[in-house]
Amino acid sequence: MILFSFQMSSCSEHIEDRNNYVATGSVLLSDNSIISVNGYDASKMKAVGVVVGTRQDSIWVVSTKNLGQYTYLDTLTSVSNVSPDEKALCGIDNTSAILKSDRKSPAVEAILNLSSPVKGWALPSIGELKMLFANVVTIGKVMETINGDPFLQEPYLSSTQDGSSTQTEELYAKCISLHSGYISSILKTDPAQVRPILRMKIK
Repeated sequence: MILFSFQMSSCSEHIEDRNNYVATGSVLLSDNSIISVNGYDASKMKAVGVVVGTRQDSIWVVSTKNLGQYTYLDTLTSVSNVSPDEKALCGIDNTSAILKSDRKSPAVEAILNLSSPVKGWALPSIGELKMLFANVVTIGKVMETINGDPFLQEPYLSSTQDGSSTQTEELYAKCISLHSGYISSILKTDPAQVRPILRMKIK
C-alpha cells in the first residue's frame, strides 16, 4: 500500500506539470495520506474525504460530511474578490475573500466549525461542484464503502456569485443539483446544502 502526503495550495498558485499519482475515488485519511478505496480498512483508518478530481499536481477532495443547509450570507450584498467564473476551481480563494470581508457567511462558518483532523476545507466554487457532479456516481459508491454521508437531492451551495450583472452579483450565488447537474442561482439569504471541499498539492 502506497501513501501520499499533501499540502494546501491556493488556486492562484502556478502549478508545475507532473504525473498524476491519485485517482478519482481515492480516499483521504485523517493522517493526510491518500489510498485506494480497495486498501481502506475501517478498523484501522479514518476517512475524511474522497478525491473528486486531479489537475496536474493538485487534487480536489470532497468531505465525507454533509453539513446541512446554510445561507451564503446573512444579507443581500456582493463580496469583493470572489470569482464569478463558473469554470474556476477556486473555492479556497473565494472562501478566503469571504472571510476577509466584513460579511457574515453562515455557510463558511459551518465549514470553519467542521471537526476534522485535516484543515483547510472551503466552500467549493461552482466549477469544483461541476467537477464533483461529473464523477458523482463513482464518488457516491466510495462514500457508501467508507460510511460517508450520501449526496442529497437538494441543491448544493457554491462560493461563486452570479456574475451576470452587478445586481445579480449582489443578490445571488450559484448552486448545483448533484443528481441532475442543473446549475441555478439562489438568493444569498436562502439556505442550500453545504459540502466542504479541499484543494491539495502533492509535495
